[in-house]
Amino acid sequence: MSDSAVQGGTGKRAAGMGFIMIAVLIDMISIGLIIPVLPPLVGTFAGSASEHTLAYLAVTVAFGIANFIGAPVLGALSDRYGRRPVMLIGFSGLALSFFTTAMATALWMLVLVRLFSGAMQANASVANAYVADITAPEDRAKRFGMLGAAFGMGFILGPVMGGILGDIDLHLPFYVAGVLALTNWVYGYFVLPESLKPENRRPFEWRAANPVTSLRKLSALKGVGGLVFVIGLSSLAQLVLHTSWVLYTTFKFGWAPKRTGCRCSPSA
Repeated sequence: MSDSAVQGGTGKRAAGMGFIMIAVLIDMISIGLIIPVLPPLVGTFAGSASEHTLAYLAVTVAFGIANFIGAPVLGALSDRYGRRPVMLIGFSGLALSFFTTAMATALWMLVLVRLFSGAMQANASVANAYVADITAPEDRAKRFGMLGAAFGMGFILGPVMGGILGDIDLHLPFYVAGVLALTNWVYGYFVLPESLKPENRRPFEWRAANPVTSLRKLSALKGVGGLVFVIGLSSLAQLVLHTSWVLYTTFKFGWAPKRTGCRCSPSA
């Protein structure tokens, strides 16, 4: 299925790789912006280093659980209603979560908003489905590599920008991230075309959206089970780094957001 063969979305544009790469880049920059400043923000509600660590653990676990549950649900919804509307919901939800985080006045508010944010950040699974919709099977490896490059670029630029802005004000990166998420929503609404034809959509089933069921089905595919295990371990290793880096360098070396942000991107 070529790019020109898939029609839909705003103005009946043909869905193409350039559209989704721009959306993913903006999305990942907005997410990366908060990496250097979220742990210090959590620390403002803690009285000691141990309390700080436990509080950040609660915030991180809340995000991870919501992301684990939300990804298959959003994926199934996008199979039913199309990729574009589900991505628009994700962009608007992220914007709301960033602004709410910036204005949080208690730790429980941060935990709650990270639950919401984790569910909305599951947009990554929909972006992958978008690429699969517009790409012929023989070109998918190359296209998914391009999408991965957009993810990586966002995670390079985001923490650097977040660290610089965080040195000005700890809450500023969250407001900027919210503005970027809103920008992505506007881009998605007026520019991003739909990639999934109506005849290729399928009914939504809660059973299929169950994350445990989804993993079982995926791992049961011939030759895929081992790959799922490897990808899971790789993602866990990266998550451990991003989760502990800012706390460790803050406690050990007293680094400010600017220094942690410029050194926590994948290129460092």
